[in-house]
Amino acid sequence: MPSVPAVGERCVAAARESHHLLHVIRARPGERVRLVDGRSAAAIGVLESVDADGQACFTIVERLVASPPPVRVVLLGLPKPALLEEALTLGTEGGATRFVLVRARYSPPGAPRSDRLLRVVQSAVTQCGRADLPAVDGPWSLVEALADASLPPVGARWGALPGTPPGPVGGGSEDTGRGVAVAIGPEGGWSPEEAAALTDAGFAPLGLGPFVLRTPSAVGAALARLWNG
Repeated sequence: MPSVPAVGERCVAAARESHHLLHVIRARPGERVRLVDGRSAAAIGVLESVDADGQACFTIVERLVASPPPVRVVLLGLPKPALLEEALTLGTEGGATRFVLVRARYSPPGAPRSDRLLRVVQSAVTQCGRADLPAVDGPWSLVEALADASLPPVGARWGALPGTPPGPVGGGSEDTGRGVAVAIGPEGGWSPEEAAALTDAGFAPLGLGPFVLRTPSAVGAALARLWNG
């Protein structure tokens, strides 16, 4: 919802969120529901009724303290559209706070629709109960992405790079206060030139196990590895 009101005030959930609450979770009047605004604000609301448009109406009974999550930036080489949506979903559930979409050598042609990607991320946030909405930037070239001054610094950059030895998960995270970044390529991975550019920019190899992973699986595995440090 756009904003979480104060305790005692009423609010109406948007159509998409109302559908999820009423038809997926199957919430009923009188139930307490956690509400978020996508900007780290959260509250508990009591479902009072459903209006004529099918939207859920709440009364706020408690404001919650929702600390901003640690920064987790995913540089994501654009895969096929269906895999991109799955990667955004798994990445959102895995704690990514920002996706930087990269036009890689092995990316398919065409541009993703930003409105569609926003809806995918919003749905994932609703499903997993996050209070914040990850940003989705790009698509950019890899040169543009690596020149972004807001990226976490060297020492907190990891990448699924060609030549990372198979076997147990390797690497780790070093949260410097500006967060951690991980680079995941499209199907086919990063090209040798792209891998060299990532290495030159301070991205250390991050092992994700002995098997070849699809792009969405790699995103989920990498974020899980960074959470475990």
